[in-house]
Amino acid sequence: MSRLLLLAVMAAAVALASPESAGHGESHGGDPYVGYKWFNFAILAAGLGYLVMKFGLPALRGQQSSILKQLERAQKKAAEAERHTKAVEEKVAGLEREIEALKKEAAEVMAVEAREIEAETRRLLEKVDEQAQFEIASALDHAKKELRAMAVDLAIGMAEKRLAEEVSRGAQERLVDRFVRSLDGARDGRN
Repeated sequence: MSRLLLLAVMAAAVALASPESAGHGESHGGDPYVGYKWFNFAILAAGLGYLVMKFGLPALRGQQSSILKQLERAQKKAAEAERHTKAVEEKVAGLEREIEALKKEAAEVMAVEAREIEAETRRLLEKVDEQAQFEIASALDHAKKELRAMAVDLAIGMAEKRLAEEVSRGAQERLVDRFVRSLDGARDGRN
């Protein structure tokens, strides 16, 4: 600030010391008040410089400070956004790992369940096979018993028939024998 004031005073002094302001310029048709005008200008410039230094620079510094603070906040927000983005990316990567782990776990669970279902199916098939074997054996025993009963009934029926035939043949032979004897006896009696 003092430099600017010093510069304004020196400019005014130079303007007053110039030959035109000393009255030599009057013969050339110049303005006799040029030196005063320069001096007024120097005072005005010094006053404006003082006001700029006193009020303008602090305002500009305040504005600069505000801008710097805003830039700082923006940088912090950018850094925070970058951290947040990295955190989200890490979460996404973590989610991808978790999804892969869940897929792997689900595949393992499905494989275990498939083995269990397969084992249960085998047990059920074995049970059905055993039941079928038991039913077949039971039906076979029942069929054998029925066949034996039929064979016994058939054998008895055939035996009865044969016995009846033999009894009737024997009875017929006896009857024929008796008849023949009776005929022989009647012949003998006639003779």
